[in-house]
Amino acid sequence: MKKLIWIVFFTALVVVNLLAMAAEYFGGVYIAIPYRLVVVLAISMISSIFIGAWMLLKTAEKEEPRS
Repeated sequence: MKKLIWIVFFTALVVVNLLAMAAEYFGGVYIAIPYRLVVVLAISMISSIFIGAWMLLKTAEKEEPRS
C-alpha cells in the first residue's frame, strides 16, 4: 500500500507541475507553488483513502468464517 501511495504522489507531482507549466505557457496564467502543493497533497490524500478502501475490500474477500 505504501508503494502505491508513493507512486500516486510522484505521479501527481509531475502531472500538476506539467499542467501548471502548460497553463503558464499557453494561457499566461501563473499558478503559485503553494497552490500546486495543495493540489498534489489533496490528490495524494484522496487516493490513499481509495487505496485503503480497495485493500480492505480485497482482503475481506479472502477471509473465512471461524465457526
